[in-house]
Amino acid sequence: SAWGDWANYTASPLRAFEKELGAQAPLGFWDPLGLSSDGDLYSFKRRRSVELKHGRICMLATMGYITPEVAGKFPGYLSPSNKLLFSDIPNGLAAISKVPLAGWIQIFGYCAYCEISAGYDADVNKRTPGDMGWNPPIFSGNDPETKTRRLNAELANGRLAMMAIIGMFFQDGLTGSAWGDWANYTD
Repeated sequence: SAWGDWANYTASPLRAFEKELGAQAPLGFWDPLGLSSDGDLYSFKRRRSVELKHGRICMLATMGYITPEVAGKFPGYLSPSNKLLFSDIPNGLAAISKVPLAGWIQIFGYCAYCEISAGYDADVNKRTPGDMGWNPPIFSGNDPETKTRRLNAELANGRLAMMAIIGMFFQDGLTGSAWGDWANYTD
């Protein structure tokens, strides 16, 4: 190649993380902005932790968009004091203005509880990125190869979910529905 043999650059900071979790075919370790080019392990672990957390949130958000459309909504009241039924809440971005302030406080309070109870950044400082200190019964195990395969799958699915939810937000903002109305696109 015009740049020489890549094998000669074994000490390059560009190669510092090419064997880490998440370096998957076909791209391998992909860092187009060079954020990891300095080889700083703490920064890399922090970014990987954030990527995993965002991926998990986006997987839940994607399911949150799809599930009410397919399975329906909970029966009963979201806010008995406001006489607001779950069925009164629209799906998607329109729900933001319909959920009462007390509901948003509860949602953000629960998110803060999850983050604090897991020890903010403990997965970076004391454990491995994404390890929040508990083992779900179905997914836990002691086999390192199985754990690595599952974590790689979680990273890949989280990356896909981040793209999916952004697409759903865009479509919802454009058409008022995450699924769109194809009649708007034909003559």
